[in-house]
Amino acid sequence: MQRTLTPATYVRVTRLALWSLVVIVVTGAAVRLSGSGLGCSDWPTCTSERFVPEREFHGLVEFINRMFTGAVSMAVIAAVLASQLRATKRKDLTRLSWGLVVGVVAQIVLGGVTVLTHLRPEIVMAHFLLSMVLVANAVLLQHRAGTPDEVIAGRASKRSSHDRTWAMRLMVLSSITVVLGTVVTAAGPHAGDEEVERLSVDLGWVARIHGASVWLLLAAIVWFAYIRSRFDTTPHRPTTVRLEQFVLVVLAQGTIGYVQYFNDTPALLVGLHIVGACTVWISVLRLVLFADDAAADNRDLQELQRT
Repeated sequence: MQRTLTPATYVRVTRLALWSLVVIVVTGAAVRLSGSGLGCSDWPTCTSERFVPEREFHGLVEFINRMFTGAVSMAVIAAVLASQLRATKRKDLTRLSWGLVVGVVAQIVLGGVTVLTHLRPEIVMAHFLLSMVLVANAVLLQHRAGTPDEVIAGRASKRSSHDRTWAMRLMVLSSITVVLGTVVTAAGPHAGDEEVERLSVDLGWVARIHGASVWLLLAAIVWFAYIRSRFDTTPHRPTTVRLEQFVLVVLAQGTIGYVQYFNDTPALLVGLHIVGACTVWISVLRLVLFADDAAADNRDLQELQRT
């Protein structure tokens, strides 16, 4: 097999895979927020008698979302094939692209379990969180695809820096916030169908805990920014830009969250909040990756100076 795909073209393939995974999260949210979660009551067919739904709103919404999963599958398969056709084959890109395929297959199966268990809230939560794992895989794949081969080959294996440590802490706090957000949603009014049982927790309390986690995340961001400005005389510019972007994204997401909560969680704002959750997750992952790059580059420079 002749390898003719340029690294720049492969980056575009990985970008397509990433954004297709984000879009499927949004279309899945549309299914839930429109009350179409059981528009197709069976899986993999729409009903036990029909593969496709009748001309009915909820069934069509659910079935279109299932069909879009096919487009996502094609995008991740393209990432695998393109990793084999890339001018310089790299094992890290091949492994990460196969990770997307495995994740999408698991997501399809879990989607079927979600329908067959009639939108059990714990399964729906797992369905969303698995999507976030897939998005993380795709962000890492795109980032590594955009890193030149010679940089990957020559980089030191040990990476440690203040920025990287704090970026990892922000990622952990963001993960906790996202998980708590799924608990709030599972206990809230948008279940995907009027007959679905909700998570048996107090919505007010879990919403407050979720809000507190957001404030804790913001406090950690501010403290990280203060330490960098106070003690780091040569801050890594790409990391600074990503940190600034992350602050704006978290502020916007928090604003949407409070507005939706005090307005009885309208479906449109809940949908925007889900989009915001994906944006927060991608933003903090990119912050970690850029901080990781800076740590590796600094380590390599130190090794060069010693030799």
